[in-house]
Amino acid sequence: MRLILAAALVAVATPAIAQSALPDSVRAMVEAAAKSGDKAKIDAVVAIAKETNKGADAEIDKIVADISAAQAAEREAKLATAGFFENWTGSGQLGAAVTTGNVEQKSFTAGLDLKRDGIRWRHRANALFDILDTDDGNDQQRILAGYQVDYKFSERFYAWGRFEYEKNREAGIKRRFAESAGLGWRAVAAERVTWDLEAGPALRQTLFVDGEDNTFAVRGASRFLWQLSDTSAFTNDTFMFWDDAGSVQNTAALTSKLFGALSARLSFNLAWEEEPPLGLEKLDTTSRITLVYDF
Repeated sequence: MRLILAAALVAVATPAIAQSALPDSVRAMVEAAAKSGDKAKIDAVVAIAKETNKGADAEIDKIVADISAAQAAEREAKLATAGFFENWTGSGQLGAAVTTGNVEQKSFTAGLDLKRDGIRWRHRANALFDILDTDDGNDQQRILAGYQVDYKFSERFYAWGRFEYEKNREAGIKRRFAESAGLGWRAVAAERVTWDLEAGPALRQTLFVDGEDNTFAVRGASRFLWQLSDTSAFTNDTFMFWDDAGSVQNTAALTSKLFGALSARLSFNLAWEEEPPLGLEKLDTTSRITLVYDF
């Protein structure tokens, strides 16, 4: 009798070993979705798993969280050991442009955007070329190019340094170099929307068609991205210099995936010079339609 009573007391005092509430097939389905990294797929599978397996919500969430944490740790380890020429992503674009302002011309356009995002350092390089169709032949070029490196203090706050080159003879700019540095802040960091703001001092060396101008300036920048859907995105990038003769570049673009890595892009650029060379207008606009290939 005492043995039976003791056994009963032990059974009551000893907690039951936790049993999985998920069938193996459901667990495998949730794990496969979590490993895919596709948020839409993960949300759909998790919703079905929770609906068909009442009381297993915590276990399902833990499976997804554990796999996500393991993948994040693996990515961070790879970034920490990667060389400078590794982990670059980017896109190239080809298409046509129409310019209004100082000239009304059609042109062939090509561009390249590169990005390398590490744990602390982020590198960005971009170049855009327009070959203008003029009466004198296709030898007039409009070029915008830049390279920027960021040091991330946190997910939102960073320091940056940037070098830029510009050529636009139709707007009176034979060549222009700009060196700048400052601080940046990610003002919006939502799931589908990001907005970066930057400001800092700059030096500009400009060779106009009617003379040369070297100035100290203040540079400001705004980078806005709205992921409208899984296949479409809207961007609006603005770069401003304030000095004796300020200038502004603004580009709004809508990019939509066609298939695979190929997308179509419509963009509109405003280029404003406060004091252009004598006889030239302050504002130029360029509309572009391009095919974009991501790599």
